[in-house]
Amino acid sequence: MNQQKRQQGKTILLDASSAILLAKAGFHEIVAASYVIVMSDSVFAEITGNGLFGSREYERLKQEKQLQVLPVLSPPSLNGTASPPMQRLDRGERDTLILFHEGRGDFVVTDDGAAARFCLSNRIPFVNSLLLLRLLHRCGIVGDGSYETGFQFLLALGRYSIRVREYARSCSDSELLFFLP
Repeated sequence: MNQQKRQQGKTILLDASSAILLAKAGFHEIVAASYVIVMSDSVFAEITGNGLFGSREYERLKQEKQLQVLPVLSPPSLNGTASPPMQRLDRGERDTLILFHEGRGDFVVTDDGAAARFCLSNRIPFVNSLLLLRLLHRCGIVGDGSYETGFQFLLALGRYSIRVREYARSCSDSELLFFLP
């Protein structure tokens, strides 16, 4: 899939937890072929500088221009006021959300519980890796067998609550329309 043509659809802001999960499950290239991927420079450095799983894969995606790595230009705030809940997030998640605030992506992909709660309370559109895989299946990009295997693998890797697991399986297609590639 090295030279697979990337669709010019939605832009996702990918944080480290989701990037690592997607690489471990082997879906990072399919995601890169289906979405425009943006990562903050701090997220990219966290993955590649620490040699985390997926570091070589994301370095390659960057070299192949299937991943954009952007600096965070504005301070960690929303609407010009300091956001204490945002300050409590890890730097990568905080920078990902700042990039969203700067208009650098259509939605956030995070598997971090604190970042997901922040997104919910601030009406920031987001999905986790389970839902991203479901979206790719819904579009026919990922077949039935790969979807089931990948979904179970992500469930085993991630630290998903029962509520999140149930929602990922049962949410309606209409709830996911915005996030389709």
